[in-house]
Amino acid sequence: MSREYHFHCEHAGCSVTVGLRMGGTRELELLVDGKEVAAARVHGHHARTQVMTAILPTDPPRGIEVEVTLPGALGGDPASVLLAAGERRPMAAREVPRRSRPTEASWYS
Repeated sequence: MSREYHFHCEHAGCSVTVGLRMGGTRELELLVDGKEVAAARVHGHHARTQVMTAILPTDPPRGIEVEVTLPGALGGDPASVLLAAGERRPMAAREVPRRSRPTEASWYS
């Protein structure tokens, strides 16, 4: 069973969001203003840090990096940090609603 996390912050007038799906393969996506600009797949359950880069659609364009810390097999929660202009800004976690499983009553409808 996989678990989803989202991290978000505003930078230079742009919305920056990281989506993370934890499961057999960890899937990461980086969104700028709602559009996917980078994606990664990480295999294994070892603790590690994955860095994704993007260019913000500002005038002039600005490069950013997002560092996602993935927990190991013994648990813990992931974290995300925005790296831009020499600063490290922690990205706030957003709640992701869990998908509901079908109930026995719904099987008969």
